[in-house]
Parts: sequence; C-alpha cells; structure tokens
Amino acid sequence: MAALDRERERRAELETEVLEELERGDRKRALTILMQAYGDDLYRHCRQMLRDPALADDVHQTVFVQAYRDLPRFSRRSTLRTWLYGIARHRCLDALKARRRWFRRFELADAPPDGQDLRPRADEHLAAVGVASALELALDELKPKVRVAVLLRFREDMTYEEMAEVCGERPATLQARVARAMPRLRKCLQGMGVAAAAEGAP
Repeated sequence: MAALDRERERRAELETEVLEELERGDRKRALTILMQAYGDDLYRHCRQMLRDPALADDVHQTVFVQAYRDLPRFSRRSTLRTWLYGIARHRCLDALKARRRWFRRFELADAPPDGQDLRPRADEHLAAVGVASALELALDELKPKVRVAVLLRFREDMTYEEMAEVCGERPATLQARVARAMPRLRKCLQGMGVAAAAEGAP
C-alpha cells in the first residue's frame, strides 16, 4: 500500500509540474515531461490492445501528437494521466476498426477451405511462448471495449473512477464489464491448459 501511495504522490507532482509548464506557455516542455512519465506505459497499453508492434508504434505517436495539439485546451476535469489514456483508448479503437474494415475489403485469396483454421493449436503455441502469452491470447478473445476495461483495471491499476474518466462511462458500468469478463478469461485460460494462471487472471 505504501508503494501505491508513493506512486500516486509521484504522479501528483508530475501533474503539477506539467500544469506549471503550461501556465508558463512551454507546451513542448510539458509534453516532454508527459512522454518521460507515461510514454512507456502508454506504448505497452497500445501494444496490448492492438497486438501489432508497428501499429502500436503508430498509434502511440498519434496519441502524443494529439496531446501536444490539445494540451492548451486541457480542462483539468481529469488527471493528465487519465486524459492521455482516454486519447489512447479512442485511437486504439479507431485503429482496430480500420484494420477490420481493411481485412473485410482485402480478404486473402488463398484463405483455408471450408473455414479450416491453420493457426497452431493453443497447446502448441503455449509450448512455444509460455503462460504470459496465454493471457494475451485470452485477452484477444474479448471485445475491444471490454479488453480496454480489463487492461486499465489490472495492468494500469486504475480505479473505476479513473477508468470512467478515460472511457467516458459510469464507474458501475465499467465494474460490471470487468466482472463479466473475468469468468470468460478464466475459462479461456483453463481451455488452454493454464489452470494456475486462470485462478488469478488476469
């Protein structure tokens, strides 16, 4: 608990520093502080959402381009951290929609016959990449908005109130969404033979 309190204190100090730079009119310095503080975490979040390193890199850059543009209009109704994750959420969902549209338009001509799935079996894949990737595969089974909620709650350690700021939804709605996702994640992990991980998923 003490470590969590220290982390929140550190974030509060960063927020103050960024806001002071904005008041001085130094938007570039404000963005630099934000990138140093949250850049790696946001990239990891984008990568977990998109499961495509190149696309995650593009979206990650877009997030900070948009943040730089919009910093002067930051309303202070949320923290800068949740504001950035809100931008990332929108851009990740946009990227997922665009990718789905692209695949629908340009389906592979040599698709497997009769809906045959040529991907490696889950047990073969797990043998190669381990338990951590099993959880990522299970997360892939969730709808994007559900995946965002689960990642924000458990990977980014956000409260439901902070998640509400990011997602623009009620805390109770997000709490229910996460609660409904957990049994599905556990079942998916157990189906892949990862019983131990399933007990504490994600």
